[in-house]
Amino acid sequence: MATATPTDSYLVVTAIDFGTAYSGYAFSLRHDPMKVQIPGWIAGSDRLISYKTPTCVLVNPEKKFDSFGFEAENKYYSLAQEEMHHDWMFFKRFKMMLHNPEVLSFLIVLIFAFYWF
Repeated sequence: MATATPTDSYLVVTAIDFGTAYSGYAFSLRHDPMKVQIPGWIAGSDRLISYKTPTCVLVNPEKKFDSFGFEAENKYYSLAQEEMHHDWMFFKRFKMMLHNPEVLSFLIVLIFAFYWF
């Protein structure tokens, strides 16, 4: 009789490239581990698909996570064109700041709050 190992319960293996300028991710499923999925991000004019997106975050005036990557850039630039960006927070190229535990905790709370609540 075979015994179960801790990895038998994993459904997905994920790789995250959190870069200073650009970020991306890939994953594979347990039933087909050699088939690696690399989702694309829709860039700028909606005509370009990229495997990476800018490492930037947009936070709304209520200090809640709004968007990440190309979506954050596009929205912030649109707000700025309309002079409506002053109460928003746009963070770009902040990777090295994540070594500060307070900054990291703040961003983790924003991201989890947006995606899971």
